Parts: sequence; C-alpha cells; structure tokens
Amino acid sequence: MRSQAAWALGLKGDERSVEPLILALRDQDEKVQSQAAWALGLKGDDRAVEPLTIALTASHEKVRSQAAWALGLKGNTNAVAALIQALRDPNARVRSQAAWALGLKGDERAVEPLRNALNDPDAKVRKQARWALDLRDVKMGKRIKMKEKDLDIDVDVDVDPEVKVNVKPEVKPKP
Repeated sequence: MRSQAAWALGLKGDERSVEPLILALRDQDEKVQSQAAWALGLKGDDRAVEPLTIALTASHEKVRSQAAWALGLKGNTNAVAALIQALRDPNARVRSQAAWALGLKGDERAVEPLRNALNDPDAKVRKQARWALDLRDVKMGKRIKMKEKDLDIDVDVDVDPEVKVNVKPEVKPKP
C-alpha cells in the first residue's frame, strides 16, 4: 500500500510531494524505497538529489538502481561523483543504470570511469557505457562510429541547427 502511495505521488505534478517521497526513501520496506526513488526521478526538484545520492548506497540493489535512474533525470551534476562510484557496484543492474545516468549528465569527470566500464564483465553495462560515451561525443558534435551486430553504421552529426545524419549499413560476412 505504501509503495503504491509513493508511485501515485510520483505521478502528481505537485511539488509538495517531494518531502514525503524523500521520507519514503528511508522506509523499512525496499519496495517503498524503490518506488520513492522512481517518483523522485520524475520531479524536477533538486531537493531530491542528496537523498537519492545517499540511496545509491542502500542495501537493496533495486533501490540503488532506481536511485541511479532518478539521478540521471536530474539536471544537477552534484551526484556525478556518487554515480561514478556506483559504476563499481557489485550489482550489474546498478552499474548499468549508473552508466546511463552519467551519459545524460555529460560531465567530463565521468569519461575515464565510463571508458573503464567498457571492460565490465556484464554486456549490458558495457553497452550503456558505450552509449554514454557516444552520447557525449554527439553532444560535442563529433563523428561517431557505432557497431551493432554485423552492421557498421557511420553517423555524421553537424553542430549546425540543421542536423545531418548519414547512415551507411555495411553487412560484414560472419566468420
């Protein structure tokens, strides 16, 4: 019931729900904590950044994962150091969400840790780290080359108001 209340508060546009959701992050029930983190991610209020950063160290991985997701949606860069630390979480889902969140942040401090995450034992973490680094490059107007399965895809992105995208799939023979 309390987790459903946190979910409902997240859907409300009313910023008065931020304080009760911050309190719910400290609930004994991990489902309530997880829903509160999710709901706080939907709020534009920076009061949630510090409590969500603390939630990155919660005992339950779903709470840590939701906190990383929520922090990714915040424009605030105060949580970058904590998200970088979360790239070393024992749970792959948390590491993956942290890489995603760092990609949205675009903060230079995350570049080297994200490059290190390209060697993570989990494929989803590596994929999110690659996405995060590619997103940074696109935002900087750099040309990127992505490899997806057997296709090489070249993407040209101009920084001009008109964005030109050139995609050239090239099928490679399988070994």
